[in-house]
Amino acid sequence: MVTEKKKLYTKPWVRVMAGFLAFVLLLTLIGIEWTWVDISADTDDAAQGYLAGETEYVNSSELERLRQQIRNLRQPIMLEDYYGRAGAEIAEEDYDAALEYIEKCLELYTTEYGEELHTDLLVKQGCLLTMLGRGMEAVEPLQAALEIDPKQGEVYLVLAQIYSDTGQSTELIEALSQYLKLEPGEKDMRLLLAQLLYERGEYSASAEHVLRLLEDGAEGSGELSDLCAGLGLLLTQSSDYAQALSLLDGAISMASNAQGEDSGQTEEVDVMPDQAIQDGGQELGVLHYYRGLCNLTLEHYDAAAEDYTRAIEENVLLQLSHYGRGVAEMMTEEPDIEQALNDLIFAADYDGEDLDTAVSDQARELLELITTE
Repeated sequence: MVTEKKKLYTKPWVRVMAGFLAFVLLLTLIGIEWTWVDISADTDDAAQGYLAGETEYVNSSELERLRQQIRNLRQPIMLEDYYGRAGAEIAEEDYDAALEYIEKCLELYTTEYGEELHTDLLVKQGCLLTMLGRGMEAVEPLQAALEIDPKQGEVYLVLAQIYSDTGQSTELIEALSQYLKLEPGEKDMRLLLAQLLYERGEYSASAEHVLRLLEDGAEGSGELSDLCAGLGLLLTQSSDYAQALSLLDGAISMASNAQGEDSGQTEEVDVMPDQAIQDGGQELGVLHYYRGLCNLTLEHYDAAAEDYTRAIEENVLLQLSHYGRGVAEMMTEEPDIEQALNDLIFAADYDGEDLDTAVSDQARELLELITTE
């Protein structure tokens, strides 16, 4: 039986089966809608966040603020005077005035003050320019700050905000990539980067970040679920079955959880609950079909048969699903021959609207092989 199975597995259907996916894959992907996520919304305005967090006056007590205001009454001469005034203007959100004071500080800066202050002044200049809508001017001081200290994650977020506003996708991806090297646990930013890479067609790179999110136990969300599903289907099409399998595992898990929550809801909804559950089942059925193909190709035959069964239960890709289950069943250690033959006969005689004659021919050829041997 082992020899017969090996002979069955090396039949041409294994090599051509991926070719049946193109049309079905296209139809499936049409149902996935992608929404551009503005980096500014995800960072709570990175420039403003830096100014608020790194300005002493903003975070001072009322008494300390009063003392600083008294100091500000004298004519500014030294860098410290201008720096104090800049902090007060930032607190008042007078960014034009604050920028003038920070630029005066940069004129008065000498190496005796130390690189930490120099870096802070450059970042504040970049943030203030960003707040004033002068993002392209802000890039130079921000990059200069990173040359002094490249381990400033918040600066990469400010740059990401600028590049998002100006539509510079390559620079945006690079800024987020550098940020995640410093802050690998920032799941929202990793999801955003994965979405950006997906939209650029860099599917393998996007998949790496999605798989990292799954490994880190990221909470299921509509964006993450759709990304897992879309990447899983695309990587199946490109024959990257191992990576596709992991992504489809995640997609099915999240879709199953979402379907369970929907079926248990008691609040009024816009669509009929039965229809919502049915639509969710169709989506799950498609995912199970593609995961079945991955499992079959990776020789996980029992798992493949289970996935194809789920697809059949949801009335999804019936000819292909019966065909796949028939093949998977024949390849298991203890095959159910009757089940396998019934599935292959179904695929061979199928006459639905989505009939694929190539699949019918393969099923007949396989039936002949099985009955002969």
